[in-house]
Amino acid sequence: MNRRALFSKAVQRLALAALAVTFAAAPAAAQELRLPLKDGSVRFAVIGDTGTASTAQYDVGKQMIAFRTKFPFDFVIMVGDNIYSGTGSAQDFKTKFEQPYAQLLTDKVKFYAALGNHDNPTESSYKDWNMGGQRYYTWRASPGGLAKIGSPGVRFFALDSNYMDKPQLDWVESELKKSSSEWKIAFFHHPLYSSGKTHGSSIDLRQQLEPLFMKYGVSLVFAGHDHFYERIKVQNGIYHWVCGAGGSLRKNNIDRGTGLTEVGFDTDYSFMLVEIDGADMYFQALSRTGQTIDSGVVHHAPFAGAATEPSPLAPGSTLVPAAPVSPRPPSGATPTPAPPTPGASAAAPSPVPAPAVSAAPSPKPTSTPKPTATKKRKTRKRKT
Repeated sequence: MNRRALFSKAVQRLALAALAVTFAAAPAAAQELRLPLKDGSVRFAVIGDTGTASTAQYDVGKQMIAFRTKFPFDFVIMVGDNIYSGTGSAQDFKTKFEQPYAQLLTDKVKFYAALGNHDNPTESSYKDWNMGGQRYYTWRASPGGLAKIGSPGVRFFALDSNYMDKPQLDWVESELKKSSSEWKIAFFHHPLYSSGKTHGSSIDLRQQLEPLFMKYGVSLVFAGHDHFYERIKVQNGIYHWVCGAGGSLRKNNIDRGTGLTEVGFDTDYSFMLVEIDGADMYFQALSRTGQTIDSGVVHHAPFAGAATEPSPLAPGSTLVPAAPVSPRPPSGATPTPAPPTPGASAAAPSPVPAPAVSAAPSPKPTSTPKPTATKKRKTRKRKT
């Protein structure tokens, strides 16, 4: 090759390098918040399968922080596999929770966790997850923030789907029965409905919980375990979401042939924002890069016998500056961490007891089959 040709190739390489730098330095495009921000509404985020300390988990955290500048949510629910390690060490909590969501914690955003199959049970005593040392618990939110017991609002039920024993089922039925909240929201790790090729629907858990949910008016269910976003078609009057891509991802893992998927997204990491105002529940699912992957509004009269499909939500006009995330999701399979180590200790507990509730008449139950016999669910043999 002559000197002129060599010089020409060198110039081309320099030009390409300059172009790459230009693209890397270019600011990300503005993003859109589609939620209405109504006065006094209940606002929260949903994340799941987060605790990997991966670049992608930190990217999702950055987007949550960016969107909170325009949508000031008060709390976050975590649907399990919050710490992929099983040790419950202080370093794990630091790199896999405290650092990715540092600004949210500084801003006094509360996190409420449910245990996943890769979580150590002792993590229930970690103070910033507000579990109060319990595997399952409940609390209320209502317009204007965390509310007094007497007023109507939204009640959350965090369950341990790893081991659905009789004491937990009895507790679930008792708490659902005495709650007078218009919105009853359950969240846990293993989905009752999912199109995941790796895990899919938890049929035995569905047989145990769904009759209770139907009988006592549960409106929404959030779960994880399958590492993608999926909004399930309404099942027996209940809305189900799989939100398991907050720090783990299985690309192209949704089986589109199940007939369950209303909207699915399995090509990047994701999280959800939710706003509840009266009988309306607005939702927006966002990717790691700030792309809106799903949004809508659920219109739900208190204690309605059956729900309808969500209505589309018109895009709003609130622009959100994009967070400086990495250009593409990490390649390769989702990491498979070591299973939890029995007897490992978590960070020092700082229990936050769930508020007691006063008994109130429940809606007249519809005729439903009784739950099947309790089945023990073991955590150690589940895949990630």
